[in-house]
Amino acid sequence: MSGLETAIRQALERSERANSETRARIYQSARNALEAGLKKQDVHDPDVIAQQRHRLEGVIHAIELEERASLKAAASASEPPPVSVAASEVPAPSAELDHDIHLPTQRNEDRAESPVLDGGLAGLRPERREGQRAADTAPLEPVVGKRGRAGKAAKAETQAVKPRRRKRGSFLSFVMVITTLVAAVVMGAWWVETSGLLKTAAERDTSVANPPSTVQSEDFDGEAGLKTLGPQAGFSGDWIDVFTPADTSNVTAGSRAAADPVGDERGQRLRITSAIADADGNVSVEIPASILEQMSGKTSTVALSVQADGGKQTQFSVECDFSSLGDCGRHRFTVNDEKSDMLFQVTFDRSLAPSSPGRILINSDVTGAGNSLSVYAVRVLPGQ
Repeated sequence: MSGLETAIRQALERSERANSETRARIYQSARNALEAGLKKQDVHDPDVIAQQRHRLEGVIHAIELEERASLKAAASASEPPPVSVAASEVPAPSAELDHDIHLPTQRNEDRAESPVLDGGLAGLRPERREGQRAADTAPLEPVVGKRGRAGKAAKAETQAVKPRRRKRGSFLSFVMVITTLVAAVVMGAWWVETSGLLKTAAERDTSVANPPSTVQSEDFDGEAGLKTLGPQAGFSGDWIDVFTPADTSNVTAGSRAAADPVGDERGQRLRITSAIADADGNVSVEIPASILEQMSGKTSTVALSVQADGGKQTQFSVECDFSSLGDCGRHRFTVNDEKSDMLFQVTFDRSLAPSSPGRILINSDVTGAGNSLSVYAVRVLPGQ
């Protein structure tokens, strides 16, 4: 083992022995050389291998203690060392070298050939990556110098910059949160506006409305005393039938109108179709003079039971020509495909009994589109 010790000391003299990393590489080179020598000598006995390793570690330990003592003495002579190291600390470097150490062999008293160093440690160069791994695992003394102080300064500067980065990141996060909230509010307002959530039920209802029977004010003649009444569920015996589908002898159609009796599952009725909205498209229903006599000087009610044909809504008009009693003006009603009773009142102040019959004029479509109207009955309730 004296050859190994000599080789280690010579390698330390030819290197930067004050550097702990350099010493660790030399020690590891000696270990590698021992292992290589044992393999070349074909030594496989575990006891012999363990003994050789133990002896080498003892030599390395002794040399390292000497090196540390020398460094401590030199540092005490010049200036206090930046870091004190206890004398009991023993480094265990494990750096590996790029080249194997070739050892000559000699016989020992343990039945095996013991490898010795040939002094070739000076030409070996450590591999930086493996040396770094050895430094990570070995309890070497800390290196304090210009590079160490520069590293600490760089670390302190990095830590000083980090708070500023966090502040900038916090501000960007705050801006993103505010932007997201504003976008959500805008999208919600747009959805409420477009979905009609704030509209009333009537405004949201897009179906075809079924308006009640009304009289258009522009068609009303105030002198006739017309009044619109609500539909009634039935008619009492006081009502007089002016027209029924069973007797159409008192019905006359204009030149641009048609009046056809129809009988099907919907019952007997008179289908009126007006091609135009003027007098040529009217269909007249005659009212006997005896009925007009009962209406003279009183307020009477006229009722029409009607229904739109073809599933279409239609607006029809009604006019009166009651002989010497006068007329009731022109007015319109809107009806759909459900059977309805349209009622209105007329007041005649004249008490003179008419001598000739009157007429009720019906036009099925005041828009001139040619929609049809089914008439089930025309009744009159004379005033009391």
